[in-house]
Amino acid sequence: MGVKIRINKGRIYLDVYANGQRRWESLGLSVPNDKQQAKEIMKLAEVCRSKREAQITSGEWGLIDPINGKQTLSEYIETMNKGSGGTITKALKFINLHNRGNIAIANVTEKWIEDFQDFLLNDTELSKSTAAHYTGVVRQALKKAARDRVIPRNPAIGVKSISVPESDKIYLELNEIKKLAKTELGGILGAEVKRAFLFGCFTGLRISDIKSLQWGAINREPLQIVKRQEKTDRKVFIPLHETAWKIINDDAIHNHNHKALVFPELTKSKTNTNAYLKSWAKKAGIEKTIGWHTARHSFAVISLESGAEIYTVSKLLGHANLRTTQTYAKVTDTLKRKAVNALPGIEI
Repeated sequence: MGVKIRINKGRIYLDVYANGQRRWESLGLSVPNDKQQAKEIMKLAEVCRSKREAQITSGEWGLIDPINGKQTLSEYIETMNKGSGGTITKALKFINLHNRGNIAIANVTEKWIEDFQDFLLNDTELSKSTAAHYTGVVRQALKKAARDRVIPRNPAIGVKSISVPESDKIYLELNEIKKLAKTELGGILGAEVKRAFLFGCFTGLRISDIKSLQWGAINREPLQIVKRQEKTDRKVFIPLHETAWKIINDDAIHNHNHKALVFPELTKSKTNTNAYLKSWAKKAGIEKTIGWHTARHSFAVISLESGAEIYTVSKLLGHANLRTTQTYAKVTDTLKRKAVNALPGIEI
């Protein structure tokens, strides 16, 4: 094991040899022409080399990382935020509000986590579900920190999570989808919203995947969608139902650029398309409050009610855990009635 300073074309690198492998790590520093400045830069490089060596040594001996352990919780979570955005960014806002967010990750205790959960539930206007998501960011960070030997143990293990009641899944029955299909939705964007929502009802795709769906993801033989999901980065293979194919099939079907979007109007406008869905449902005489995810819910429930195996539906939806798909089986009255009607009878 060893860490040495190397200079290549004026750029300064760390030559790291650990676990039988060698790699170079850029320090983002260059050697200036001025001798005095160069001397100061090399001093800084030596500090970096020393710290990197200490980190590697602590890892090899199962010791706590002496460098990252001094990071604040917010700083450590920031390192997890590359490309994640969304929940982590929003959670950081509340982590920084609580105790000003300057607690070192090595000093986070069970009591701090309990206080943070109480803060989210009692001192903010967040719902229980949102508070649970934000606490989950902290738990994820502490789990990772313990695994990477940044902290000696994960303090979140002994803290009870925020209990969140199971949310109702709103879905449309087939006759309601037919009503929507027969109801016009005006304007160029409105027509695109209608097509995209109905397409979601027959493919189970999330709105993020519908927006990013390119013609190159549509296979002709066999007719199916092959796409990596935006949310989970999991690849799904979805055979195209005849109705779904009719929705997107047009005269230029063979001339589309592979990188062209199937529903381009959805990304052109910054208009809140959920408003379109609500007015569309009202116009069709549907009292349910629908959103984009309603299409995905509808696909799952109708598939199960039509006899598809729950494992198959899980794969079509791209779920990592079968339990996630099982929640759809709970909400369908048709499956419950089929189960009851299948019971043998007796003479009374």
